[in-house]
Formats: sequence, C-alpha cells, structure tokens
Amino acid sequence: MAEKEKKVAETAQASVAEDKKSEAPAPKTAKPKKDKVKFTDRVKKFWRDYKSEFKKIVWPSKEETTKNTVVVIATIVVFGVVIGILDFAFSKGLTLLSHL
Repeated sequence: MAEKEKKVAETAQASVAEDKKSEAPAPKTAKPKKDKVKFTDRVKKFWRDYKSEFKKIVWPSKEETTKNTVVVIATIVVFGVVIGILDFAFSKGLTLLSHL
C-alpha cells in the first residue's frame, strides 16, 4: 500500500506541475472607462475649492502687521549699517595693502 500512496502522491505532484506550466497569463481586459468630467464642472469645482480654502486663511490684525513691518525695517537698517561698515573696512584695508 505504501507504494500505491507514493505513486498517487507523485501523480498529484506531476499534475500540479503541469497545471502551473499550462496556465497562460490571463488576457488583459480593457479597463472600464471613467466618466469624462465636463470642463465647466471642473472649473466650478476649482472655484468652490478655491473659495473654501480662502475662508481658512487667518489674516493678521493691524497691530501685528505694524509690528512686523517695524521689525523688518529695523532689520534692514541694522544689516545695511553692518554691510556699510564691512565695506568701508575692506576698502581701507585694500587701499593700505595696495600702497605697500
């Protein structure tokens, strides 16, 4: 009986191997076409989304805007002075080096 079971098992394995070999890849089926969205519908959706996002903007108050403007102007003045001093120092240094 053991020999019969071995033969049955071998036969089953052989048939499984043949099935795998004979299986061809499934033919590709055409994808279902998506419904085309009209241009006007896309434009309407864009403006709806735009309006929705615009409502989420948090605008700064007048005081915050004034404070930030003062900080920017002060920073520009400080950097302008620092760059002016460095420019003056380097130009004087190069002038002294050229006279040597």
